[in-house]
Amino acid sequence: MQAIVLIVLSMALCYAQVHTPYNDLPNRIGNFSIEALYHTSRTLQDGQNIIMSPLTIWTALAAIAEGAQGGTREEIFNAIRWRGTKYISNSYREISQWLKVNTNTVKLTKLNTMFVDQKSLLLRHYQDLAKVNYEMDVISLNFSDSVVVANVLNRAIADFTNGVIKQIVEPDYFQNSNMVLVSAIYFKGQWSVPFNTSETKRAPFYDSEGQTIGDVNMMHKRYTYPLSNFRQLQARVIELPYGDRNRMSMFVMLPNPGVSVENMLRNMQNLNLDSFFEEMRISKEEYPDDEVDCFLPRFKVESEIDLVDVLQKNFGITDLFDPKNARLGLIARTPVYVSKMFHRAQIEVTEEGTTAAAVTVAEFKSRSGIVTFKADRPFVYLIVEKETNTIVICGLYKQPSLY
Repeated sequence: MQAIVLIVLSMALCYAQVHTPYNDLPNRIGNFSIEALYHTSRTLQDGQNIIMSPLTIWTALAAIAEGAQGGTREEIFNAIRWRGTKYISNSYREISQWLKVNTNTVKLTKLNTMFVDQKSLLLRHYQDLAKVNYEMDVISLNFSDSVVVANVLNRAIADFTNGVIKQIVEPDYFQNSNMVLVSAIYFKGQWSVPFNTSETKRAPFYDSEGQTIGDVNMMHKRYTYPLSNFRQLQARVIELPYGDRNRMSMFVMLPNPGVSVENMLRNMQNLNLDSFFEEMRISKEEYPDDEVDCFLPRFKVESEIDLVDVLQKNFGITDLFDPKNARLGLIARTPVYVSKMFHRAQIEVTEEGTTAAAVTVAEFKSRSGIVTFKADRPFVYLIVEKETNTIVICGLYKQPSLY
């Protein structure tokens, strides 16, 4: 029995319309994203900040599902919210073309690569399927020289993330392995309206109960940001656009005083995301000229997450990681299973922008004067591709620091 090492990573860099109806895949990915963020927040140490790209996790699992059979396949389909047994790759290809942006102000790109041992009995049909459906390149290496393999993989990831994520694997990751699957995403975006660095001030940051827990460098900008109050979420949401083509935005979700981010995320799991984005669009149309005083911390967050634990305990994926029960017979001639699956991500939010990798009821009250949105307590952020409303990157900020 050989093992597959699965790596998913993302990076986002931030410097401080109507859903295109291709299919409902963005909504499924969105629901998976919110649930993954919620369960990860409960798994990690209390108070820990999180940055992750559930899209890359979803993509890696979908690619594996193409080569899975029986209970292994059913467990993956249930986890990624795919109820049918066909057309998953067709749906993914439809939205994948929109998950590539390359302008002077916004860059979004994906990397899907499979590193396989030269001695591996990987099925040619699966290689072709992965290439066509998921744009996944297959690179053959001599896994007996684990140092060389680690260097090649680390160099490929460093090049893809422009050197931000470097040493992600060690040679011992490849013991008893003959396949490594990497799914990565890189995002860099300048705000459509940058924050003014001269207005960034040191300010207190509070927990959900209103107790001071530290200080942050708080950025400030007054602009006509879309802003909505979601009663179902017990939160207010503001949209901060990137670039000049309305392709990418960050949605900052601030729970009401006394409401934890975990409770807000739990509420959001019952939310129809199409309705969520529609309400934000309506907010923009209802109040196109209303200004908002937006206060947002400048921050940098790095996360490394053991996905095996999260997926086993919260998504019901167990056979995939069990050498006795994994059924991946459409991937290789010899029995294989996934031995490791981890996620590495980083985000930086500054004045110039970002670098990373049920019916909803929204309140629209008559605004008098300038509204204030101050993210001075734990909040959730989503980076979204606007043509498809796909959540590309998401995170949780609850532990303040002076970045």
